[in-house]
Amino acid sequence: MSRFRAILYGAVAGGFLSLAAVALFGGRFALGAAQATPVRAGSPRAAIEFAASSGGMYLIVVVAGILGGLAVAGLTYAVARESEPDTPKFPLRWQLPIAGLTSGIAAYAMLRAGIGAFADITAGVVTVSVFRFVLIALVAGAVAGAVTAYIVDRLARPDLLGFGGVAWPTTSRELMMAMARSVAIPIVAVVIAGAFAFGLSRVLLEAQGALAVALFSIAGAVVLGGATLLAYRPWER
Repeated sequence: MSRFRAILYGAVAGGFLSLAAVALFGGRFALGAAQATPVRAGSPRAAIEFAASSGGMYLIVVVAGILGGLAVAGLTYAVARESEPDTPKFPLRWQLPIAGLTSGIAAYAMLRAGIGAFADITAGVVTVSVFRFVLIALVAGAVAGAVTAYIVDRLARPDLLGFGGVAWPTTSRELMMAMARSVAIPIVAVVIAGAFAFGLSRVLLEAQGALAVALFSIAGAVVLGGATLLAYRPWER
């Protein structure tokens, strides 16, 4: 299956599942706190808003994201199996934990950003209009579904981890170790880059004038030089 199809199917499925979760959440928890607020003073039009605990909302989003990720992973894998039945793929059970974790994190991040931008949070209580909440949830679900489907589609292919032909893993442990390395290396790189950037920012804030410029130039040269060495690997003939 092409990457575009995987992302499209994942986004559609994620958006649909998010709307279903909103309907369940609204019917079970939010309707009792719904209230009509005039659009402006003296206006006969009113916006429907509801208030909910931010902690409870985020917990529900994470759980719904994990469950939705599992569903999107199953859908993506099934479509890929149907469209490419002869292509070697890793079993779905190896991908479900990654799909659930990815979807939960993506759904939480997107909803948190949307709530922070378009809702009011006071003393741990989120107040948001129903329309905006539905729109935020739809976008969050679509993004989480698209990201999850893309990752599942890529991880289903042995060539992503360097496996092909005789290199096919013989045990589940071998596969999980290779998958952990492929996921852990970028995460470690991001952590190292963030720590370096934070430390450098603190040093530059304390330095002044020519010293700050010199330190920044040296740090930039070290980063570019290290990246060049890693790219060209002169020690490998």
